[in-house]
Amino acid sequence: MEISVCDTANLKKPICKVRVEKEKAGRGHFDSGSRIAEAYARTPPPAEIFKRCSLRATFFIIFAPNKVPYMAWILRPVVLFVLIAGIAQQAQAQSDSTLPSRKEKIYNVNWKVELPVGVAALCISPFGFQALDRTSMFDKEDALALNPADINAFDRPGAFTDPAKFTISQHRSDLFLNISVLSPLVLALDKRVRKDWLDLISMYLVAHTFDNAVYFAAAFPIRRARPYIYNPEVPLDAKVGIAKSNSFFSGHVSFAATSTFFLAKVYTDYHGIKGWKRVGLFAAAAVPPSLVGVYRMRAGKHFRTDVLTGLLVGGASGILVPELHRNLRKHKQLSLSPYYSGEGSGVAVTIKL
Repeated sequence: MEISVCDTANLKKPICKVRVEKEKAGRGHFDSGSRIAEAYARTPPPAEIFKRCSLRATFFIIFAPNKVPYMAWILRPVVLFVLIAGIAQQAQAQSDSTLPSRKEKIYNVNWKVELPVGVAALCISPFGFQALDRTSMFDKEDALALNPADINAFDRPGAFTDPAKFTISQHRSDLFLNISVLSPLVLALDKRVRKDWLDLISMYLVAHTFDNAVYFAAAFPIRRARPYIYNPEVPLDAKVGIAKSNSFFSGHVSFAATSTFFLAKVYTDYHGIKGWKRVGLFAAAAVPPSLVGVYRMRAGKHFRTDVLTGLLVGGASGILVPELHRNLRKHKQLSLSPYYSGEGSGVAVTIKL
């Protein structure tokens, strides 16, 4: 690890330099070794250091190929999680200081391309849903072969929901889905936001296009019977036909979450809302799709894991698409490069703070 604090304005040499030299690399461990500190006489006051200096840290994450394999599986995700969390925290701090002024656009959108692509993708999607329904067809033999005992304990209660509540639950889930999909319209009430209405419509369609793509990528290859197919109280005839084995994951919840999280993301970006208030708005955005999921489960359409996955995928779609369009100034704070040595390989991450 090398951490250098440099006076980028006036000094040609580092004010303070600490270097950790590699001695030994173990699988899943950071390099460790001796530290050599070099101090220079011309050291400005601490306030000036933080005012006029930059901080750079380089981390070498090394996974040797033949040492302590069981520890590697434990340490790899831990190390990567800590690293990613630190990078995300720093990126958030930098973004706070690089938000464009109110006269500038928050998002960089090429609506002449994204708008027609989004419209075309959503116009084609009904054909995808029809093909998915045909792919997930069940016959009597398929239905009779199912056993509720084969369902994992977390999802198993979904196979025994009351059939008498299926219809009303279906209507309520559709109601909250429609409310969720239309919820971004409230952005039109905000003068600061509606001036970019064409960009936002384009982004909204792209967010749903992305969400649909992820949904189809999972729903077509994964065959999972819907919960009511397992239910002994449901007649056999109702378990036969199309759209019986496309339980994973919940498209209704995913579509609803894409819409509400898109609303929360755009609103907080335009108004620069941070901290607990931002957390509260995103928590509120999770309520409508969660209600969709509750009633989809009561209707016997999805298991708990189907609903949770749909919420995560939809929320990610609604947040990531606007984030990728953020109109922030270019930065070079983060760089990645492969690392190779005789004892292992990994990735070198350099962060300029």
